[in-house]
Amino acid sequence: MKKRYLSIFLILIYITTFTGCFNYRDIDKIVFATALVYDIDPDNNVLVYLEAFESQRTLTKGSEKSQRLIFRGRGKTVFEAIRDISLQSGYEINYTQIKAIIFSEKAARAGIKQFIDVLTRNPQFYLKPYMAVYTGNVEEILQGGFKEEQYVGILINDLMKNVRVSARAVRIQYADFLNQRTELDRASIMTVISHGKNKYKNSVELNGGAVFVNDKMIDVIEKSETEAYNFIVNRISSGVMEVISPTNKSKFISLEVLRNNTKTDISYDKNKVYLTKKMNVRASIAESQQEINLSKENIKKIEINADKNLINNANKIFNKFKKKGIDIFNIEDDFENKYKIRRKNLIQKTQLNIEPVVTIEGGGKSASFY
Repeated sequence: MKKRYLSIFLILIYITTFTGCFNYRDIDKIVFATALVYDIDPDNNVLVYLEAFESQRTLTKGSEKSQRLIFRGRGKTVFEAIRDISLQSGYEINYTQIKAIIFSEKAARAGIKQFIDVLTRNPQFYLKPYMAVYTGNVEEILQGGFKEEQYVGILINDLMKNVRVSARAVRIQYADFLNQRTELDRASIMTVISHGKNKYKNSVELNGGAVFVNDKMIDVIEKSETEAYNFIVNRISSGVMEVISPTNKSKFISLEVLRNNTKTDISYDKNKVYLTKKMNVRASIAESQQEINLSKENIKKIEINADKNLINNANKIFNKFKKKGIDIFNIEDDFENKYKIRRKNLIQKTQLNIEPVVTIEGGGKSASFY
């Protein structure tokens, strides 16, 4: 009986002390940030842009709308610039709903350490926002007016989530980037975005990757190279590959990547490192530019052509960054994981061996394609 009374007493305490979450009045007095954009001015002052929405209740019961707001703060430090933004808003600014953190190319090449420090210290900055480098004028992208979504932060969030259907894009969240930079001399990759503006569509495009070393952007992975890069580092679950038709070298066949698993093996002998990437790719035929008989013989030829593409494209991007001495392939991490010792500048001593196995599924069930 005493335990029963004690339980009732504790429940009453919880009921009277819990304050609950935001009510409508609370939300009406809070501005929620959706995107955080960093830049620097000609005098090396920090510029912080904030895209946000202000919730507004209408007179109609249960009806709500939001107003898109843009703030700009300037200061010698990021903290000072953010405080400058706070002086411009009559309501509290909440950072828990940020969907994207964007750096101008100028800020990225100057170094992003000062920007990252504030993010790691403020508990309102969660680890899930996507990170990107914008190659144009950041004020251009902040004008919004996109057909798909008026909020830049939400639009980038949607684009990143849709990356899984494309092998030619780089996707990274704030938590992933922090994990990459635990060793500052380790190369980190961040998404590059650009303003895709034409007569048919006004939007944001994913356009390759920015390479960071010691928190500074030093190079780029071109959009045409991202598929090979993603295959090497095992970041592809689906996508599209184009291979030469076995019956007409001027025509192409599109393969839809259903799944991929790249396994890594590393070894060394004296002053040479041997890096083997075994790519197990499952695909189906999505398109053919001309009629083709999907015989076992032709399917085998398509698989061989796909293998050759993977080998050639992987070696091309590997040799490009090997020549520059930039390890974007995590070779030093793989070496450390196996031999429990970390060695620097391994990429210039590394020989890459690509062993792809592309298997086309479902092709034998049809006598022809068209």
